[in-house]
Amino acid sequence: LTIATLKRTVPPAMPGIFFLSGETRIEEDNEETATRNLNNMNKAFKGLPWTVSFSFGKALQKTCIVTWMAKEENVGKAQAALRARARANSEAVRGIYVE
Repeated sequence: LTIATLKRTVPPAMPGIFFLSGETRIEEDNEETATRNLNNMNKAFKGLPWTVSFSFGKALQKTCIVTWMAKEENVGKAQAALRARARANSEAVRGIYVE
């Protein structure tokens, strides 16, 4: 429904549509849910006239920040977590993310 509405109302000249990765139910992993939702939209609707993505707030940062906890000894693990989320979201933008 979201993509169908956007196709009817957003001109093709618009370079991109960016959603907030936002909040999910407390029992959900909001990073994974956001990545999965983004992937599903891009997988189902190939060839859109604009990029469909999100602003990568919580969907990119949460695990990294929780892993780091402001401790020097956690920097490497936090960087690895950030790289993993960035890779997952990059794949989701192309509709090729696999959990």
